[in-house]
Amino acid sequence: MLKEFISVLIALMVFVPISIAGTLIEDFDDGDNEGWERSPQNKDSKAFWGVDKKEKAMKFDPKGVGWKEAISQMNFVGTDQVKNVREWKDYDVEVDIKLTEAANFPGGPRGRVDLKTGGHYVVWLYPTSGELKLYKNPGWDINAGLETVGAGKFKPKVDEYHKVKLSMRGSDIKVYYDGNLEIEAKDKSHKQGTIAVGSQDRVVYFDNIKVEGPDIPNTDMSSVEPEGKLTSIWARIKTDNR
Repeated sequence: MLKEFISVLIALMVFVPISIAGTLIEDFDDGDNEGWERSPQNKDSKAFWGVDKKEKAMKFDPKGVGWKEAISQMNFVGTDQVKNVREWKDYDVEVDIKLTEAANFPGGPRGRVDLKTGGHYVVWLYPTSGELKLYKNPGWDINAGLETVGAGKFKPKVDEYHKVKLSMRGSDIKVYYDGNLEIEAKDKSHKQGTIAVGSQDRVVYFDNIKVEGPDIPNTDMSSVEPEGKLTSIWARIKTDNR
């Protein structure tokens, strides 16, 4: 009996595929936003998207323009090392968000973003009422076709980072705030796509972005060295060891 059990176990280990999750880290410590591009919506707006060198975080600043002109997002479109962002399906995207005022609308993380149509899921923070909203949207314009998928609560605090996580597994979608599950929902509208961070008309910082899932490559965006620099480093090591 034991021998038969071991044989079955070995067979399962051989023939059952095991999906090993990878992790992508983006903490902006290198001071650049390589791999990130502004969405087509309000692309030419004077509102600012970029890495704050002092804060070492992605910053959005509306620069005083009206909310209709300011609202936009930064999409992770990939790099030479990360090329499969359009194919990401089941994954968690976690981001540290720092509010600068307890006022609507500072935005939040987005997942399964279709880089062709702009369709996506998004977690939106409402500091004034202490609400979290999970939306689905068919395109880039968040004011066209936006639908609520779920809602939860959070305690808004300013000038300090708090973690927001959007978890997507098939049609199961969950939202966590500082590790606490706040929203559970089901939706089949968006099946795959990249990540993004978005905002409307408040200064907000996004940092320590972590993406985990079976389609995600193990990559630390801040530690990737340019190919030419790697070549020179290896050449120097070889020279030093002679």
